[in-house]
Amino acid sequence: MVRHHKIVCANCRRRKSKCDGASPSCSACLANASHCHYDKSPSLAYVRSLQARIRELERKGSADATSTSQESFVSPALGNQGYDSISLDALGDVSYHNPTSAIHEDLPHTPSRSSHAGSLPSPAMDARAADIRQSLVANAAAQKDIELINLDASLALANISKDLASTLLQLHWCWLHPSFLFVYRPAFTRDMPLLASGDRSSTYCTSTLVKVLYAHSCRFIRSPDKWWSSENHSEPFQELSDRLMSEAKVLLAMETLNPPAIPTIQALLQQSARDIASGRSSSAWLYSGMAFRMAIDLGLHVCPDKLQQYSKSLSVEDIEIRKRLFWSLYAWDKHISLYLGRMPNFVMGAENVSLEFLDDFSDHDPWLPFYGPDPKGAELPPYPPTPGRVMSCFTELCKLCKILTRVMLELYSSQHASHTEHPSDPRAAAFMSIKQELHNWYSSLPSYLHIPPNDMPELSPPPHITSLNLMYHNALILLHRPHVASGEVPRSATIRQSWKICRSATTAIYGLLKMYIHTFGFHHITYMNSYCTYTAATTAVYQLEALEDGSQPAQSHQAAWAELKFLLDILQRTATAMPGLSRSIEIIKTRIKKILDRQVSRQLNALFPERESKESDNVRPANETLQMAHAGGNDNVSNTSPEHSSSGTAYEWGPHMSAVVDEDIWLPAFLAQDISYGPEVMLDVQDGLSPETRSALMGSNLDPQLRLNLSAPDSTLSYGPFPDTLLDQLSDAPAGEGERPSYSAI
Repeated sequence: MVRHHKIVCANCRRRKSKCDGASPSCSACLANASHCHYDKSPSLAYVRSLQARIRELERKGSADATSTSQESFVSPALGNQGYDSISLDALGDVSYHNPTSAIHEDLPHTPSRSSHAGSLPSPAMDARAADIRQSLVANAAAQKDIELINLDASLALANISKDLASTLLQLHWCWLHPSFLFVYRPAFTRDMPLLASGDRSSTYCTSTLVKVLYAHSCRFIRSPDKWWSSENHSEPFQELSDRLMSEAKVLLAMETLNPPAIPTIQALLQQSARDIASGRSSSAWLYSGMAFRMAIDLGLHVCPDKLQQYSKSLSVEDIEIRKRLFWSLYAWDKHISLYLGRMPNFVMGAENVSLEFLDDFSDHDPWLPFYGPDPKGAELPPYPPTPGRVMSCFTELCKLCKILTRVMLELYSSQHASHTEHPSDPRAAAFMSIKQELHNWYSSLPSYLHIPPNDMPELSPPPHITSLNLMYHNALILLHRPHVASGEVPRSATIRQSWKICRSATTAIYGLLKMYIHTFGFHHITYMNSYCTYTAATTAVYQLEALEDGSQPAQSHQAAWAELKFLLDILQRTATAMPGLSRSIEIIKTRIKKILDRQVSRQLNALFPERESKESDNVRPANETLQMAHAGGNDNVSNTSPEHSSSGTAYEWGPHMSAVVDEDIWLPAFLAQDISYGPEVMLDVQDGLSPETRSALMGSNLDPQLRLNLSAPDSTLSYGPFPDTLLDQLSDAPAGEGERPSYSAI
């Protein structure tokens, strides 16, 4: 049998599956009884014609960019904010120095800065934008067609085989890239040959970035020993992965000593993402901090459209890349800050840099899951090609991150901790404003990005879309849980509504995760998916503590335990690939142990009651006071004292835990926040801290046990985006099995 080496048939390429290259038919096509054929590789003449066309479009774009028409893309609302801080070095590259800097130099006045620059008619603006969009989209499509050709150039840099390099890059583009868009794919793959040839004009691809991408994608390879043999390769797979990462770290250390560059920032972000997933939170925080500082040094927070007035070397592609990278930095900062429970660092520029991206090729490019050599991928349900909607999803994520910034700065900031009991607490006004902003964001979400909690599909949309919905429901819990934890008025309508929203969001997260795992399995849960899982689990634990009074029916216990068991299963399964999650598991485990200890104690007290006096001989029989635990070790001890005589009366607003536990009413909001590494260790006062003292010691950390008292009337706090019919299904007490909204088969 004749075999074609290093080629893939058309069917396997479409399915993104491994092809043995056999002729006349590969084994995969034989197994599927499909016609097997091999597409002819693009000729060198065709490739050169595409490259010539791209250069022509870029020249046209650069020429037009220097004209006054280019200024029409800058919103007048942005004004000249921050532009007095722009400087150009001797090579004409953009840098950022405030006027107080000793190395700041005022830019010369140019005709392009004229006040008449924005007078271009609207039709001309639209035509110009359409030309740029067409140019960028055509370039993205052309570069994707020749990616495999350019891939050869990177093999010598990383010293890996072409098959492995192709697999690792496909894993990156499929699972990692759509979430934050750290790298602009067309420019990265186009510059690979320039890098390999030693051409210094390689702008957007460096050996450091290549190795970081490869090393990061290695963690998505499951059971490498089943297909990777050290006999057939020069080194075991784990050693290869460690080598790539070690080499990347050395190169990163060297590059941070050089002037800042966009590929260096991208590599730092990738390394930060890898370290946070691996449990190395300190190094992840440091790498991201260096990326933020470099970005400010390059002026990425300044409106990139406006920069073309000062630097004629910036092409339309450069502008697009600067926009994308700024918002990648902005979104990453909010995610890592939430995960670690720390104040966000990259906040300036959000009002200057437009969220309008012109290259929307990835919105319409079909997305398919790629599992690489994972044998379990064949066990998952078939997935039809689906429009990626990558840019639309990323745009909405950035808008959501702007709201999350307000949540962290205006609510959870420890700087405001001393004002939480003040009647004029500004957090109350911030809460109402953020709640409305979050509602507006959700209401304007495009239908193809919205997953209805009460009508979920059988198959999950692409992971980045599901993650967007998870983060929204996570934001709801973070917004409302401080109000529930305050317990300002046991039967306050505002607290009841906040409690219902927390429970509804938890139920939505539970359903989204079931749908996601049914579609893609456990292996592709991201660390932020796990954070949303943890947040939902804390609400489930809070609900279980509320059920300890025994006033709710038995099915409420069973539903709460089943939901919590599923959420913990996710955390434990993903902790093998992301060791940083072990802390969250221990946090929840400790709290659950206390719940179970109290249950055992109540059962023992019911069986062996302590009689304080002879008058207490008329104690009720044990069979009237004890209801044995349901499946999973739950109990439901009834209490017929007056305050519990009516079901749901004592807890109708939600849990009131002061009589149950002598600790924080809710588990910490930020699972990776470990303040024991800070002043508490040096002062040796880890235990028994008051909330005020803890907030003072945390410094720039977010308050993990925020309680928020609202002085606003009950009528001003609405249910937000939740349909009344959905909330009507939920009683004031914690939700039971029958109260959970129904989902389609998942």
